[in-house]
Amino acid sequence: MLTIDGIQYDVKCEVKRTANVTSSDISGIMLDKNYFNDVTGTYMSYQVTLKYPLYDQNKYAELYEVLTAPVDGHVFVMPYNQGVLTVTARIATVPDVRTELDSGRKYWEALQFQIVANHPTRAMSLGQVIARGRAPVPDISQPNEGDTYSWVEGRWSKTAEYPDADEIAY
Repeated sequence: MLTIDGIQYDVKCEVKRTANVTSSDISGIMLDKNYFNDVTGTYMSYQVTLKYPLYDQNKYAELYEVLTAPVDGHVFVMPYNQGVLTVTARIATVPDVRTELDSGRKYWEALQFQIVANHPTRAMSLGQVIARGRAPVPDISQPNEGDTYSWVEGRWSKTAEYPDADEIAY
């Protein structure tokens, strides 16, 4: 059973699930050689393959039109652990195969589609970051641009100081 935008399609599917733990652009190796990972959340993606061809080509065409509609996302009900997950996701790809039999019969089959969540399924709130013992920002009242900090013994400490550009004497 496949549910898209509240409509159930009676099809057998093989589902491959991938959890993408995504970090922001500010993640990377700091000057103190430690890796700073600014995790934005876990985004789910699914690769779905119809197990058997839909012999009713009108129903097949209906499903294909829904999957290839130029919209920013659909609401899918997907398997998740021992239950289901309702996720708003965008369609990434929709390949299928046109088959022609010796009898001259032609039909579409092997429909696949890949979806990627528009929003993280799992994300950490600022409160959770703080509860894990890491202050959200260094507790420095007037940091200079270019200063670097390290998390040492439960608090932020300055590891390198750069003078304010206005104070540099040439």
